[in-house]
Amino acid sequence: MQFRRLAELAVAPFFLPIASAILFIGLGDAVAGSYLTLFAVNQAHLSPLALGIFLTVLALSGIIISTAFGFWLDRTPSLAPLLLALLMTVVGYALLTVTTQYLLLLLIAALPLGTGAAAFPQLFALAKGHLDQISEPAAERGTAMMRATWSVAWAVGPALGALVITFFEFRGVFLTTAISAVLASAVIGFARVRAARRTMTADANQTPAHPTIRETGLAASSLTFFHMAMFMGSIALPIVATQKLGGTNADIGLIFSVCAFLEVLVMLTFVLRPSISGTRRWLSAGFVAFVLYFLVITWAPSVAILLLAQALRAIGIGFVGYHGISYIQVLMPDRVGSAATLFSNTANAGFLFAGLAAGGWAQLFGYRSMFLVCAVLSGLGLLMLYLQSRINVAVH
Repeated sequence: MQFRRLAELAVAPFFLPIASAILFIGLGDAVAGSYLTLFAVNQAHLSPLALGIFLTVLALSGIIISTAFGFWLDRTPSLAPLLLALLMTVVGYALLTVTTQYLLLLLIAALPLGTGAAAFPQLFALAKGHLDQISEPAAERGTAMMRATWSVAWAVGPALGALVITFFEFRGVFLTTAISAVLASAVIGFARVRAARRTMTADANQTPAHPTIRETGLAASSLTFFHMAMFMGSIALPIVATQKLGGTNADIGLIFSVCAFLEVLVMLTFVLRPSISGTRRWLSAGFVAFVLYFLVITWAPSVAILLLAQALRAIGIGFVGYHGISYIQVLMPDRVGSAATLFSNTANAGFLFAGLAAGGWAQLFGYRSMFLVCAVLSGLGLLMLYLQSRINVAVH
């Protein structure tokens, strides 16, 4: 039975090429993402303020352009926004190999790199459009498989980046990311992937195609709080582990690799056993796991406890990372491009807010106290999810 379910994905129109493209994009993102800040500080010699501005421009540009591309895909289903995003990824990272001028770096962040951020939601939206035409379980399994593929890429990417930078420095890192985008484009092109034309049927039990602003706003706020906690925790964890608990740089790599591996296992459970009902319950469980994770590591006495706690982190990321995008897609069933983009933008916004808040908080109260902040943020996300569900019941 399980093999038959996987075979259903294998024969789904364009699923394997799209999943392969996600793997390449994820690898490139993981390789460059692991070293972009280090490049800005060590190679371009940016001050903390200049670095903050650079990362802010990158995040805001990604949000704005991804949103515009999501509307574009919904209005006129085509590969044009995806191919443009992939092209700009190649251009942006190629340009990083030839300049460290600050104004040029800001332009690169605002235009090609910001445009490249749209590739992730575009690929998910394209896959969703095709999978929906097969069956609802197929759509769920396919989404889980793609999220697992993304986690695999992030499990492998940092190690690949470490190998590349050892021999080819930052130029090699950015060229590797550019090549990954080229490979993703080639897969899409050779497979002649097309955008699915969506047809909606009236269903009295179906979530309305146009939810209220309060509904989508609370759902997006919930996921933004989650991602802000995730990124703030990732900023503080290496510093606490090495400076407070006596860990090594190798310990940090092991911690993040274990978490990524466990995320893949969590995602694969949804591939084999779809859970069409109870999406909000799975999301709630993910938020609770995150609250528990941050409370545990706040008082963790050793690196070993940090390592064991990654099981909770993987559950939180796995549940919310997968069911979050499904939840937004249920709220916006006739706008797959906008739904995938909205989910992606909650991560971009979480990254932006985490970067803005982490430095100031750590300066005043220390890095370890940031874990308590992350627990509170996760709790606020759970509260937003509860309020959204109450509004959904009241309105519908």
